Amino acid sequence: MKNIRQLIYILFSISVLTSCYLTDLDSIPPNSVKVAVEGAVIQDQGSVIEYGTLRVFKDSVTRNYTLTNTSGQMLRFSKITSDNQDFFVQLEKDTTALFPTETLKFSVTFSPRLGGETIGKISFSTNDPAFPVFSFGVKGEGITPPEIVGNNSPQFDTLNGVFLGAGEPNGTLFTVEIYIEDTYDRIDPASLSVELQALFSNGDRPAPVIKTPNQITLSEDKTRLSYSFAIRFGQSNFVDVETKLILGNGDISNAFKTRIERPGGAN
Repeated sequence: MKNIRQLIYILFSISVLTSCYLTDLDSIPPNSVKVAVEGAVIQDQGSVIEYGTLRVFKDSVTRNYTLTNTSGQMLRFSKITSDNQDFFVQLEKDTTALFPTETLKFSVTFSPRLGGETIGKISFSTNDPAFPVFSFGVKGEGITPPEIVGNNSPQFDTLNGVFLGAGEPNGTLFTVEIYIEDTYDRIDPASLSVELQALFSNGDRPAPVIKTPNQITLSEDKTRLSYSFAIRFGQSNFVDVETKLILGNGDISNAFKTRIERPGGAN
Protein backbone atom coordinates (compact mmCIF):
# COMPACT_ATOMS: atom_id res chain seq x y z
CA MET A 1 0.00 0.00 0.00
CA LYS A 2 2.85 2.32 0.88
CA ASN A 3 4.42 1.76 -2.55
CA ILE A 4 1.12 2.55 -4.25
CA ARG A 5 0.83 5.81 -2.32
CA GLN A 6 4.38 6.76 -3.30
CA LEU A 7 3.64 5.98 -6.93
CA ILE A 8 0.48 8.09 -6.85
CA TYR A 9 2.41 10.96 -5.27
CA ILE A 10 5.13 10.75 -7.88
CA LEU A 11 2.60 10.71 -10.72
CA PHE A 12 0.77 13.66 -9.15
CA SER A 13 3.99 15.62 -8.83
CA ILE A 14 4.92 14.93 -12.45
CA SER A 15 1.45 16.02 -13.51
CA VAL A 16 1.72 19.30 -11.62
CA LEU A 17 5.21 20.02 -12.95
CA THR A 18 4.15 19.20 -16.49
CA SER A 19 1.09 21.41 -16.14
CA CYS A 20 3.19 24.30 -14.87
CA TYR A 21 5.71 23.81 -17.67
CA LEU A 22 3.06 23.78 -20.40
CA THR A 23 1.33 26.81 -18.90
CA ASP A 24 4.58 28.71 -18.77
CA LEU A 25 5.45 27.64 -22.30
CA ASP A 26 2.13 27.97 -24.07
CA SER A 27 0.41 30.89 -22.41
CA ILE A 28 1.24 34.56 -22.82
CA PRO A 29 -0.71 37.67 -21.79
CA PRO A 30 -3.95 38.03 -23.76
CA ASN A 31 -4.06 40.34 -26.76
CA SER A 32 -0.33 40.06 -27.38
CA VAL A 33 -0.81 39.24 -31.06
CA LYS A 34 -1.00 42.21 -33.41
CA VAL A 35 -1.32 41.96 -37.20
CA ALA A 36 -1.11 44.99 -39.44
CA VAL A 37 -1.50 45.33 -43.19
CA GLU A 38 0.57 48.07 -44.78
CA GLY A 39 0.51 50.04 -41.53
CA ALA A 40 -3.15 49.57 -40.59
CA VAL A 41 -3.85 47.25 -37.65
CA ILE A 42 -6.39 44.46 -38.20
CA GLN A 43 -8.44 44.80 -35.03
CA ASP A 44 -11.53 42.81 -35.87
CA GLN A 45 -11.01 39.23 -36.97
CA GLY A 46 -14.07 39.69 -39.13
CA SER A 47 -12.01 42.12 -41.21
CA VAL A 48 -11.78 41.49 -44.94
CA ILE A 49 -8.81 42.88 -46.87
CA GLU A 50 -9.73 43.94 -50.40
CA TYR A 51 -7.45 43.08 -53.32
CA GLY A 52 -9.46 44.60 -56.16
CA THR A 53 -10.26 43.36 -59.64
CA LEU A 54 -7.57 41.51 -61.58
CA ARG A 55 -7.32 39.68 -64.88
CA VAL A 56 -7.37 35.90 -64.63
CA PHE A 57 -3.92 34.29 -65.06
CA LYS A 58 -2.40 37.69 -65.91
CA ASP A 59 -2.43 40.04 -62.91
CA SER A 60 -1.40 39.67 -59.28
CA VAL A 61 -1.42 41.98 -56.28
CA THR A 62 0.69 41.54 -53.14
CA ARG A 63 -0.18 43.08 -49.79
CA ASN A 64 2.39 43.16 -46.97
CA TYR A 65 1.55 42.24 -43.39
CA THR A 66 3.41 42.42 -40.06
CA LEU A 67 2.86 40.07 -37.13
CA THR A 68 4.06 41.57 -33.82
CA ASN A 69 4.50 40.00 -30.39
CA THR A 70 3.63 42.89 -28.08
CA SER A 71 4.15 40.89 -24.90
CA GLY A 72 7.18 40.24 -22.72
CA GLN A 73 6.99 36.51 -23.33
CA MET A 74 7.64 34.17 -26.21
CA LEU A 75 4.86 34.10 -28.82
CA ARG A 76 4.40 30.76 -30.50
CA PHE A 77 2.21 30.25 -33.52
CA SER A 78 1.47 27.72 -36.20
CA LYS A 79 2.15 28.02 -39.90
CA ILE A 80 0.27 30.94 -41.48
CA THR A 81 -2.02 29.42 -44.07
CA SER A 82 -4.57 30.36 -46.71
CA ASP A 83 -7.66 28.28 -47.43
CA ASN A 84 -7.80 29.52 -51.04
CA GLN A 85 -5.06 28.80 -53.58
CA ASP A 86 -5.69 32.14 -55.27
CA PHE A 87 -4.16 33.76 -52.16
CA PHE A 88 -0.53 32.72 -51.58
CA VAL A 89 1.22 33.31 -48.24
CA GLN A 90 4.97 34.02 -48.16
CA LEU A 91 6.98 34.60 -44.93
CA GLU A 92 10.17 36.66 -44.81
CA LYS A 93 11.75 33.90 -42.71
CA ASP A 94 10.85 30.40 -41.64
CA THR A 95 9.82 30.61 -38.00
CA THR A 96 6.90 29.83 -35.68
CA ALA A 97 8.10 31.79 -32.66
CA LEU A 98 8.72 35.43 -31.86
CA PHE A 99 10.68 36.87 -28.95
CA PRO A 100 9.12 39.72 -26.93
CA THR A 101 8.37 42.74 -29.17
CA GLU A 102 9.79 40.91 -32.20
CA THR A 103 8.05 41.20 -35.57
CA LEU A 104 7.58 38.93 -38.57
CA LYS A 105 6.76 40.23 -42.00
CA PHE A 106 4.69 38.16 -44.41
CA SER A 107 2.86 38.78 -47.64
CA VAL A 108 -0.31 37.52 -49.27
CA THR A 109 -0.46 37.58 -53.06
CA PHE A 110 -3.73 37.38 -54.97
CA SER A 111 -3.57 35.76 -58.42
CA PRO A 112 -7.06 34.85 -59.67
CA ARG A 113 -7.55 31.70 -61.72
CA LEU A 114 -11.31 32.04 -62.28
CA GLY A 115 -13.64 34.88 -63.09
CA GLY A 116 -15.94 36.25 -60.39
CA GLU A 117 -15.57 37.10 -56.72
CA THR A 118 -12.94 35.14 -54.78
CA ILE A 119 -12.91 34.94 -50.98
CA GLY A 120 -10.30 33.38 -48.73
CA LYS A 121 -9.20 33.24 -45.11
CA ILE A 122 -5.70 33.71 -43.71
CA SER A 123 -5.28 32.06 -40.32
CA PHE A 124 -2.85 30.68 -37.74
CA SER A 125 -3.13 29.38 -34.18
CA THR A 126 -1.22 31.01 -31.29
CA ASN A 127 -0.51 30.62 -27.59
CA ASP A 128 -2.30 33.93 -26.97
CA PRO A 129 -5.46 32.99 -25.03
CA ALA A 130 -7.32 35.88 -26.67
CA PHE A 131 -6.42 34.55 -30.13
CA PRO A 132 -6.18 30.76 -30.04
CA VAL A 133 -6.84 31.13 -33.75
CA PHE A 134 -6.12 34.45 -35.44
CA SER A 135 -7.77 34.88 -38.82
CA PHE A 136 -8.90 37.53 -41.27
CA GLY A 137 -10.61 37.50 -44.63
CA VAL A 138 -9.21 38.37 -48.04
CA LYS A 139 -11.28 39.13 -51.10
CA GLY A 140 -10.72 39.90 -54.76
CA GLU A 141 -12.37 39.56 -58.12
CA GLY A 142 -11.10 37.84 -61.22
CA ILE A 143 -12.09 38.79 -64.73
CA THR A 144 -11.18 36.99 -67.89
CA PRO A 145 -8.67 38.85 -70.05
CA PRO A 146 -10.84 41.38 -71.84
CA GLU A 147 -11.53 39.79 -75.17
CA ILE A 148 -13.61 40.51 -78.19
CA VAL A 149 -15.33 37.30 -79.11
CA GLY A 150 -16.30 37.41 -82.76
CA ASN A 151 -16.49 35.50 -85.98
CA ASN A 152 -13.27 34.09 -87.38
CA SER A 153 -14.02 35.35 -90.88
CA PRO A 154 -14.55 39.11 -90.92
CA GLN A 155 -16.43 40.52 -93.87
CA PHE A 156 -14.21 42.38 -96.34
CA ASP A 157 -15.56 44.55 -99.13
CA THR A 158 -13.07 45.75 -101.74
CA LEU A 159 -13.19 48.68 -104.10
CA ASN A 160 -10.49 49.06 -106.75
CA GLY A 161 -9.22 52.23 -108.34
CA VAL A 162 -8.95 54.29 -105.15
CA PHE A 163 -6.90 57.48 -105.48
CA LEU A 164 -3.89 57.32 -103.15
CA GLY A 165 -2.21 60.58 -104.05
CA ALA A 166 -0.85 62.62 -106.93
CA GLY A 167 1.61 60.65 -109.01
CA GLU A 168 0.78 57.41 -107.17
CA PRO A 169 -0.89 54.40 -108.80
CA ASN A 170 -4.41 53.80 -107.63
CA GLY A 171 -5.01 51.26 -104.87
CA THR A 172 -7.75 49.11 -103.41
CA LEU A 173 -10.03 50.15 -100.57
CA PHE A 174 -10.79 47.43 -98.02
CA THR A 175 -13.71 47.80 -95.64
CA VAL A 176 -13.65 45.42 -92.69
CA GLU A 177 -16.72 44.55 -90.62
CA ILE A 178 -16.53 42.24 -87.61
CA TYR A 179 -19.48 41.12 -85.53
CA ILE A 180 -18.43 40.91 -81.90
CA GLU A 181 -19.70 39.93 -78.49
CA ASP A 182 -18.23 41.91 -75.60
CA THR A 183 -19.07 39.36 -72.89
CA TYR A 184 -17.63 41.29 -69.95
CA ASP A 185 -18.37 44.81 -71.25
CA ARG A 186 -14.67 45.58 -71.23
CA ILE A 187 -14.24 47.22 -74.62
CA ASP A 188 -13.41 50.90 -74.47
CA PRO A 189 -13.86 52.30 -77.99
CA ALA A 190 -11.65 55.25 -77.06
CA SER A 191 -8.64 52.99 -76.57
CA LEU A 192 -9.23 50.18 -79.07
CA SER A 193 -6.86 49.96 -82.03
CA VAL A 194 -6.36 47.59 -84.95
CA GLU A 195 -3.26 46.20 -86.63
CA LEU A 196 -3.64 44.61 -90.04
CA GLN A 197 -1.11 42.51 -91.93
CA ALA A 198 -1.73 41.32 -95.49
CA LEU A 199 0.07 38.74 -97.60
CA PHE A 200 -0.80 38.56 -101.29
CA SER A 201 -0.45 35.52 -103.53
CA ASN A 202 2.13 37.34 -105.63
CA GLY A 203 4.36 37.66 -102.56
CA ASP A 204 3.61 41.29 -101.75
CA ARG A 205 3.56 41.99 -98.00
CA PRO A 206 2.79 45.65 -97.31
CA ALA A 207 3.79 47.18 -94.01
CA PRO A 208 1.25 46.57 -91.22
CA VAL A 209 -1.61 49.05 -91.18
CA ILE A 210 -2.52 50.52 -87.79
CA LYS A 211 -5.96 52.04 -87.27
CA THR A 212 -6.39 54.30 -84.26
CA PRO A 213 -9.61 54.66 -82.24
CA ASN A 214 -10.84 57.64 -84.24
CA GLN A 215 -10.57 55.52 -87.41
CA ILE A 216 -12.68 52.67 -86.01
CA THR A 217 -16.46 52.56 -85.83
CA LEU A 218 -18.05 50.60 -82.99
CA SER A 219 -21.81 50.37 -82.93
CA GLU A 220 -23.59 51.68 -79.84
CA ASP A 221 -24.58 48.19 -78.76
CA LYS A 222 -20.98 47.00 -79.26
CA THR A 223 -22.01 44.23 -81.62
CA ARG A 224 -20.32 45.47 -84.80
CA LEU A 225 -16.88 46.91 -85.43
CA SER A 226 -15.79 48.30 -88.77
CA TYR A 227 -12.97 50.25 -90.36
CA SER A 228 -11.51 50.90 -93.80
CA PHE A 229 -8.04 51.10 -95.24
CA ALA A 230 -6.55 51.59 -98.69
CA ILE A 231 -3.53 49.78 -100.01
CA ARG A 232 -1.69 49.27 -103.31
CA PHE A 233 -0.43 45.93 -104.54
CA GLY A 234 0.14 44.06 -107.78
CA GLN A 235 -2.30 41.68 -109.48
CA SER A 236 -3.03 38.82 -107.12
CA ASN A 237 -5.31 35.79 -106.97
CA PHE A 238 -5.94 36.14 -103.25
CA VAL A 239 -4.86 38.00 -100.14
CA ASP A 240 -4.50 36.50 -96.66
CA VAL A 241 -5.40 39.14 -94.09
CA GLU A 242 -4.73 39.01 -90.35
CA THR A 243 -6.51 41.54 -88.18
CA LYS A 244 -5.39 42.04 -84.57
CA LEU A 245 -7.67 43.87 -82.16
CA ILE A 246 -5.55 45.63 -79.55
CA LEU A 247 -7.02 46.80 -76.24
CA GLY A 248 -5.99 49.94 -74.42
CA ASN A 249 -3.66 48.07 -72.06
CA GLY A 250 -1.73 46.62 -75.00
CA ASP A 251 -3.25 43.14 -74.86
CA ILE A 252 -4.11 41.54 -78.17
CA SER A 253 -7.73 40.52 -77.76
CA ASN A 254 -8.20 38.49 -80.91
CA ALA A 255 -6.41 37.85 -84.16
CA PHE A 256 -8.80 37.18 -87.04
CA LYS A 257 -7.49 35.57 -90.21
CA THR A 258 -9.31 35.36 -93.50
CA ARG A 259 -8.60 34.93 -97.22
CA ILE A 260 -10.07 37.26 -99.81
CA GLU A 261 -10.29 35.60 -103.23
CA ARG A 262 -9.42 37.62 -106.33
CA PRO A 263 -9.12 41.01 -104.62
CA GLY A 264 -8.20 42.71 -107.89
CA GLY A 265 -5.38 45.19 -107.35
CA ALA A 266 -4.19 48.53 -108.49
CA ASN A 267 -5.48 49.65 -111.86
